[in-house]
Amino acid sequence: MRSAGKRAGACEARESEGTRVSGNKWLRFIYILRLFCRCRLARDLELLGAHPTDLQCTKLQERGNVLRRKIEQWSNVQLLYMPVVARLCASDMPTSRTHSTEEKAHEIELWLPSKVCKQSTDALHQCDATLCQYEWELRRAQAYDALDELRRHLRLRAHLYKFKDTHIRGQRANTRASAIIDKVESNVLVAAARYRRAWAALENLSPALSHTTWKVEFPKLENDDIRGMSQGKLGQSSGNRTLSWIWKARGVASDAPEGETVLNESLRIEWCKSRTRAKRWVEEVQLLREEMRRVTAYLSWHATWWDAQADRRTGLEPAEVEGLRGYAKRQAAVRRDLRYTL
Repeated sequence: MRSAGKRAGACEARESEGTRVSGNKWLRFIYILRLFCRCRLARDLELLGAHPTDLQCTKLQERGNVLRRKIEQWSNVQLLYMPVVARLCASDMPTSRTHSTEEKAHEIELWLPSKVCKQSTDALHQCDATLCQYEWELRRAQAYDALDELRRHLRLRAHLYKFKDTHIRGQRANTRASAIIDKVESNVLVAAARYRRAWAALENLSPALSHTTWKVEFPKLENDDIRGMSQGKLGQSSGNRTLSWIWKARGVASDAPEGETVLNESLRIEWCKSRTRAKRWVEEVQLLREEMRRVTAYLSWHATWWDAQADRRTGLEPAEVEGLRGYAKRQAAVRRDLRYTL
């Protein structure tokens, strides 16, 4: 009886702590499952060719087994903090068992708080606010990291294109350069997909946490927004192109070393280019106005010159004098009409 009472007291103390305990353990499991294994394994499986080698299949199978064990450990811990997951897993069980093949490790649902908030509509089965806040902070960090990675790969892609156009010659070198650019382009798409996953999770968590202004900090990423500093939207010229919001987002102009210093320098260079273009356009407008002023002045002078030519010839027959005068007056009228038109 005494040992049973001790065990009951320990269980009550553990339950009383609730969501106060082991926040770091929660975040550690999410971080390992989300970043280190799950998405990376899914990406490697997508990149696997039609005829993979035995070594490639073996490595992917080992990674899948490791991920499955981590998910099993995660599920045991998750039930302590999110009992509603048991009901959601039971309701999802019939659909998952309809297939004869085994569910792949990277496709197993983790039932994070963002997913629970999306699935559960009633307040009774909603996730705890503390756990939602944990994932909210984690997803914000993921969104910032994804934007930094996206900007870094876009800068690298722009540099590779310029280097290829300037220095690469020959079919062999161009093929290798194109392969490197394709790899960077794939990394750009991966970073964009990572940001969109974080954005979707924030959208699911925002009603539960009553966050309404988060979209100002993290706008929705469209396909037109994924472009370099010197690139505009489709159909925009160099005179009216706009800078994508990913280059103006919060945290771009921070005073961090290494990568952020390079980004700040790139933004300064792009600003100097834009300022130079604006000054050049102002100069072009001034030159155009001066040219038009000189054209009208020349037409006025030329009309006056033709008026003077009407009576310049002497010693001619009256019919010839009348014809010359009419031709001169006609040319003067043409110049004046053209001047008024301009």
